[in-house]
Amino acid sequence: MTDDYIIKPHAQKRMTERSIPEKLIKESLRNPTKILYDTQNRLLIKKLYKKHGKERLLLIVGEMINNKLEIITVIDTSKVQKYL
Repeated sequence: MTDDYIIKPHAQKRMTERSIPEKLIKESLRNPTKILYDTQNRLLIKKLYKKHGKERLLLIVGEMINNKLEIITVIDTSKVQKYL
């Protein structure tokens, strides 16, 4: 994907609330499990990973603006089958 990204304030707040390290964001962008687009042409980047030995899914929602990914929000869920 890209190393050129901006984490918007809302996404930063969610990362703090959900204890999502930026290292995981970078890994997800470099090696995503799946990339989709929604009806507004926003990117939905999905990354399957393990936390405390359990499978989790990180969802990153963003938009490409001037060749830079603007991360709007991030979601961390244990409901892997539902969202993957």
